[in-house]
Formats: sequence, C-alpha cells, structure tokens
Amino acid sequence: MSALRKQRPIVKIGLWVLVVMIAVGLLGTTVAWYLEDAHKIKPSDSSATETEEEDLLSLELKEQEELRKQYEGLRASNPDDAAVLTGSARVELTLGALYLHNDDKEKGMEAFQRAVGFYQQVLEQEEDPDLRLELSSAYQYMEDYEKAQAELEKVLEQNPGNIKALTQLGMLLEAKEDWKGALEIWEQVASLDDVEELTREFARSRIEEIEKKN
Repeated sequence: MSALRKQRPIVKIGLWVLVVMIAVGLLGTTVAWYLEDAHKIKPSDSSATETEEEDLLSLELKEQEELRKQYEGLRASNPDDAAVLTGSARVELTLGALYLHNDDKEKGMEAFQRAVGFYQQVLEQEEDPDLRLELSSAYQYMEDYEKAQAELEKVLEQNPGNIKALTQLGMLLEAKEDWKGALEIWEQVASLDDVEELTREFARSRIEEIEKKN
C-alpha cells in the first residue's frame, strides 16, 4: 500500500491497523486509537518502547498461529461450516497484517491468499456485506486494488450509505493515489447525518491531508 508507506511512522501504523479493524467492525474504536496515539507517540520515543512493541507483536503472532492450527483441526471435521471458515479467514487476515508489520512480506501474502480462499467459500454459501468488506481488505493488503474495489462496489450497490464500505473505499483510493476520488468519498462520509463523530473527524483529517498534496 504505497500511499500508507509515505506517511509518518505512527500514522502509517494507525492506518494499517485501521484497515484491519474495519474488517472486524471496530471502526469507531480504531479511529479513536488513531487520533489519540498519533499525538501521543513521537519520533523521539526510546528504543525500549520499540522493543516492547516488537515483543507484543511476537506474542500476537504466536497466539494467532495457535488459533490458525485450531481452525485447521475444526475444518478437518467441518470443512463447509460457515462459522469455521469465517473464523479461519479472520485469523489469516490478522496474521497477514501482523507479518507485514513484522517486515515478512512472503508470509503475509501467503496468509492473505489463504484468507481470500476462505472468504470466497463463505460468500458462495451466503451473501454477507461485512465479510465482503473483509475480503476487500485482504485484496487491498495484497495491493490487488481492482479486486478490492470490485468487492466494495458490490457492497455499495446494495447499500450506498454503508459507512464501512465508504471508509474502506476512501483508504483504497488513497492507496491508488486517486486523490480526487478519495476526496469525494471523504467529503461524502463527513457530510452524512448518521455518521459517528469520531468517524467524521477522521474523514475530515483525511480531507486535510489530501488537500495538502494538491
């Protein structure tokens, strides 16, 4: 995601996490984390803080790998169970993001590819806009922007005011460096009546960032 890599380190981390958390439906919480920590954490933070972050990342990777093994066992006895496939997909999506953050792109891409397969199996059984958003997130991490956007458009065809889909599309268009398209989406999000204030504030922050680039 080239646009994210150009951000300041803390902003980049916040946006990576934002995409993942959108997938599991915690947009409001993540926006709060992003806005607060972007001000708290400074480039002069000590190496001890970086070490602590690495330790937490290592621990989370270990826990998610254990979950992956558990889901492998569940799929062995229930290969077509939608709940098992959904859980498998979400674990792989999380693993992919963690491996990318750990600078292990190969393992990250492998995890995302597995996630895509599981999401597709579930969506063949039943349509679920939230799972389609998660599938789009996986494609976006893989930098397959066309497929990612196609999944978002499917969701928006059914519900043009879907906040998660619009927010994810804004991030996607930024990743594609389609600043005009991204600006239009963020302006739409910021103007919606039923959007949470934190999400509106995030949309406005993205508008400001884009306007600085043009």
